Amino acid sequence: MHKLLARQLRRFFGGTDTVPAELRPFFEAVDAAYEQSDVDRAMLEHSMEMVSLEMADRHQGLRDAIDQQHDAANAVSLLSATLESTADGILVVDSHGKIVRFNSKFAELWRLPESTLADRDDAAAIAFVLGQLSDPDAFGQRVQHLYDHPEQESFDVLKFKDGRVFERYSLPQRVGGVTVGRVWSFRDVTERRKLEEQLRQSLKMEAIGLLAGGIAHDFNNLLTVIRMHAELLTDSLDVDDQRHAELGEVITAADRATALTRQLLAFSRKQHLQTVVFDLNQVVTSVEPMLRRLISEDIEISTLLDAGVGLVLADRHQMEQVIVNLAINARDAMPRGGRLSIRTSNVALLADGARPGAGATPPGNYVLLALSDTGTGIPREHLVRIFEPFFTTKELGKGTGLGLSTIYGIVKQLNGYIWAESEEGAGSTFSIYLPRVTGPATEAEVPPSPVARLGGSETILVAEDEDSVRRLLIRILSSQGYAILSARDGEDALEVAANHGGTIDLLITDMVMPGISGLRLAERLREKWPGARVLFLSGYTEDEIGRRGVLPAGAAFLHKPFTIAALAAAVQHVLGNVGPIETD
Repeated sequence: MHKLLARQLRRFFGGTDTVPAELRPFFEAVDAAYEQSDVDRAMLEHSMEMVSLEMADRHQGLRDAIDQQHDAANAVSLLSATLESTADGILVVDSHGKIVRFNSKFAELWRLPESTLADRDDAAAIAFVLGQLSDPDAFGQRVQHLYDHPEQESFDVLKFKDGRVFERYSLPQRVGGVTVGRVWSFRDVTERRKLEEQLRQSLKMEAIGLLAGGIAHDFNNLLTVIRMHAELLTDSLDVDDQRHAELGEVITAADRATALTRQLLAFSRKQHLQTVVFDLNQVVTSVEPMLRRLISEDIEISTLLDAGVGLVLADRHQMEQVIVNLAINARDAMPRGGRLSIRTSNVALLADGARPGAGATPPGNYVLLALSDTGTGIPREHLVRIFEPFFTTKELGKGTGLGLSTIYGIVKQLNGYIWAESEEGAGSTFSIYLPRVTGPATEAEVPPSPVARLGGSETILVAEDEDSVRRLLIRILSSQGYAILSARDGEDALEVAANHGGTIDLLITDMVMPGISGLRLAERLREKWPGARVLFLSGYTEDEIGRRGVLPAGAAFLHKPFTIAALAAAVQHVLGNVGPIETD
């Protein structure tokens, strides 16, 4: 019997057994109803529990779906931010070449109109792209080839009509191992290519400079022998002798060859510069009258000189040569007349700044000297070579190809920079950047007057590894009364000096010799004889000696090739400064 009904019967009848017989069917029906309600309630509770579980599952599923959608949105947002943050232009297309996605850098690099981008007009975009390229047909063929071979990867370089250069990468886009499209990546490498080209050109110029300097050094030894022997032969002949005139031609040719080697040394930055601090405007002003005589009347010369331009440390005469050479080149480029403009100004180049024509010039304060003409201009393919020795665009016989290379060497030796800008038919501009210096202007020292006569009784130690030059020096100096000690190199000179029992008044030595150099030889001699006087000889220059160490006190320098008179002046000048030296 149901518990609730049993409790009620006990309350009214004292127990279930005392219920009257006529009421028993009623109580049994009530008991059955109670039992059915318990079953129904249990079923209802079970149903409610099942519904609750299903609702919980659906709620969790909904939350998972929301989370997944949120993650997907974050992923798309991250992908979009990544595409927009890259320095490359990215283009994604489907397997049919239709545009799927691109970043703003792609639109910027290709300068695509907004209307084309908004409409996703593939045909219009491709037509606009092809119109910018130097070789659109080749690019179109490569693109079609990749669409025909969807699994291939590709890289190439695109060149534009306006001079820009892009690197292009193309990779298949795969989803689940299936190729569904293609990703194109474009990178603007125009500036990098320019810097690389400038570096290659700089390294090439350095190599050519080393070669030119070495050739000039060896050639100067030969010219020394040729010229001085020609002088000796000339002095032995009467003026009316035909051979006298012929030897004059030899000397003239030797002098021309000497000038040529000096230009090579200028390019290789091994020429002697007499640097002083001065105002560049003064040089332009002083050379302007000469330019007006050199240049045709149908060429107008205009100067724009900054009155507040800074000072430079340079060789005044060499800078005059630079201006004259550039002006003559400008004249030759304007056969029908035109205008030559010369200007100076102060320029401050910043680390993150770029100035037209400045190229890879380091940041700093400079004085700019610029010469511009309205001439025929220089072809682009020649522009990178114009400073190379012997390269010229002039007709045969009208140029040696050493003018601009000489200017290049002078400017570089002054720690400056020179850049050329030109277009065919639009003239040329040469910009020279010289470091700006502070302090008062100075003037060059006046060199001592040469001594005219040759001859003496002093003892001279000659150290020269070039046999022909050594023999020639011994012949000339000994014929004039000097006592000569001869050595073929530095080691030999030290041994000769140690074995000599008298005085040594002067050491004449080549600077560059096998083993001990002339500079080291002089130092070793001065360790034993502190008052030793030295005359250096070299196919290089005094400037080159300075790079290899500090010149000994009282030393002088004579550049090969030299004349007999120049040798006389140098020997007499050095001997006249210091008294003789006693040896062991």
